[in-house]
Amino acid sequence: MPITTAANQMFEGITGVYGICLSLTAAVSAFVGPMIAQYVPFDIVTIALTLASGLAYVISSLPSPLSNTGGNKTGPVIGTMLAGFVYAFGTQNYLAVAAFFPAEAVVALSVGSGLSIILGSGIFIALMEGAFEQDWRRCFLVFLPTTLGIPLVWWGLFDKQRRLAAELCRKQSLQKRRDTSSSSELETGGTGDEQQRTVISSTVLDDNGLPRNLRPGFGPNRTRTGLLFKTLLPNYVLPLIICTTCAILSLFGLAPILQDLERFKGAPKGDSEFQLVFFAYGSAQFLFSTLVIWKPIPNIWLWTGAEIVFTTMAIVQLWHPFLTYFGVWFVIMFMIGGCVGGSVTNTNYKIAADFQQAGEPDEVRSFANSYAGLGNFGGDALGGALGLVFQMAIAKHLSPTTT
Repeated sequence: MPITTAANQMFEGITGVYGICLSLTAAVSAFVGPMIAQYVPFDIVTIALTLASGLAYVISSLPSPLSNTGGNKTGPVIGTMLAGFVYAFGTQNYLAVAAFFPAEAVVALSVGSGLSIILGSGIFIALMEGAFEQDWRRCFLVFLPTTLGIPLVWWGLFDKQRRLAAELCRKQSLQKRRDTSSSSELETGGTGDEQQRTVISSTVLDDNGLPRNLRPGFGPNRTRTGLLFKTLLPNYVLPLIICTTCAILSLFGLAPILQDLERFKGAPKGDSEFQLVFFAYGSAQFLFSTLVIWKPIPNIWLWTGAEIVFTTMAIVQLWHPFLTYFGVWFVIMFMIGGCVGGSVTNTNYKIAADFQQAGEPDEVRSFANSYAGLGNFGGDALGGALGLVFQMAIAKHLSPTTT
């Protein structure tokens, strides 16, 4: 989140480049990650995410005499791509582990993600305005110790029994794929020892009394790719992609353009306008995520429709400035962030609840959960690309007109 808040300074005039670097990496990680993650222990994933987080800050901060004048962007590009990897690969792995918790666990993960926007951007803005006088590189180095929170939470706060159950399921699923010579065992669920371990895992983890393992897991008649393209993509991922695309276009494409065009009365000077807009966006994403705790709204297309309306208002503002004051624009961006926050959290919750209520086995539920973030990250990539198109093409034909 600090790297995202600094996007307009890291890539001055071409903020959409940040969106592409982060989101394209995240989208690729989210798409291929669940297929690869089954070969990597969750503990190793946690170590890799911690190292990549630290490297993202350090590499982005490497000194370059041309970086502040539109020249060499190698450090920021590589650092942003590492951040995108951490963002997506971490989310999909921990969503997979959430399958071994009650369905509400994915809501907690989404709320935590939203809270990170408030904490990350809020602390970054305070440091930039105070002690570090707009030096974003020095601010990044201050955030380095926060990367230790990843292993501390994983080994210190996660329920150990559920962590071990997730790892056991990963190993069993991998063994089923590798052991092609034991087709009879695969059809009956494995050896007696394996069946016993599966029953123990299900009995321990079934907090809500919901039936599990009533349907077959993955095998010749039910593949991961089939589940992805026939069920997950059309029913869950597509509406979230559209919603997130609109949100990222607004944040990293339209907001910087409107700042450069000086479209609002009472807007703060310099890059503070973008930072405050991002803070509004992130705050709303967090608040709307928490609403799912009390009242889930699983109609994902409803969130997408609202997001399209707000984004359309922002696009019209480029040519016909009808949002006169910055305070109104602040509210619009707040609602844009709220819609994407509600969409992401409700999508995650709907996947977890639907597959749990259907009595799907652990390996299927874990795989489905891990793809919950694909719509988010895929939309990030598309929105970042569109944002760059708006900045590089459309903005050139518009002139500043303070309203």
